[in-house]
Amino acid sequence: TPLMMACTRKNLEVIRSLVEHGANPLLRNKDGWNCFHIASREGHPEVLRYLLDVSPGIWDTESTTRRTPLHTAAMHGRSRVVELLLERCHYQPDSRDTCGVTPFMDAIQNGHLDIARMLLEKHQACPTATDALGAQALHRAAVTAQDGSIRFLVSELGVDVDGRATSLRIPALHYAAKEGHGHTIRTLLALGADIQARDGKGRS
Repeated sequence: TPLMMACTRKNLEVIRSLVEHGANPLLRNKDGWNCFHIASREGHPEVLRYLLDVSPGIWDTESTTRRTPLHTAAMHGRSRVVELLLERCHYQPDSRDTCGVTPFMDAIQNGHLDIARMLLEKHQACPTATDALGAQALHRAAVTAQDGSIRFLVSELGVDVDGRATSLRIPALHYAAKEGHGHTIRTLLALGADIQARDGKGRS
């Protein structure tokens, strides 16, 4: 819709004019996103505040894959937006999309530690929550080679560096090795990962 397009450009004056002329901010696109989702991705708190003022329930929305605006903001590193969403909206801690991914996992696997900390402190996120396959944030960070996130989880939060994922009991070191992330392998080993670890099929 024109309103959705205006939200991609962060133009509050145009957004306000469209709404005043009858544009419906609750309409969704084919992926289930409404204007609030789009504004959360773009990272403009002023637009989000306006949308909440004119449509207080607009935050309570999910995409077709059950991703909330909080997932979107966490994934894209929009810390000011995440702060606003935690203050003004009422998302459940560790809400999961259809793959079981939480906003905390989104922040961790994309290296947004400021947002991860915010979700822990203000939203009671669980750092060891598992996705639909049984993988934790640690394993997802190993896949995306987010060494800073791995150090944060293990050194600061005490997450088990050899914790297992999925029914195959795969440790983070296996994920890093499979993806070819040499520096992540070194990070995990420096944190005490067991280089002799075997998964549920006996693979090292």
